[in-house]
Amino acid sequence: MVLVCSIGMKDILVPIDKAGRVVLPKNVREELSIHPGDILKISIQGNEVILRLKRDSSGFVRRGHALVFSSSGGDPLNRETVEAVLAGNRDQRITGAASTMASRKRKQ
Repeated sequence: MVLVCSIGMKDILVPIDKAGRVVLPKNVREELSIHPGDILKISIQGNEVILRLKRDSSGFVRRGHALVFSSSGGDPLNRETVEAVLAGNRDQRITGAASTMASRKRKQ
């Protein structure tokens, strides 16, 4: 049995082993930012098996060379939400940079 994975217009054939396991190709895992321990939700529709990445939290994830905001909610993001997320991320970076600089000064 072989699973066909569709990425855009390109299909990839992936074998299923005797235990029923499928290995997602590296480029698929990178594109979707799938890491060990992530959970996939399996749905069956007719003769199709659909795998969806289950993410409980929102935040920035790396997709290839881009940093993308990923949300588990079904509602579209509005401007206020985006600005709040960006401000929170900016605050975290500033706080992290400040604590890094403070620890360097203490070591000297």
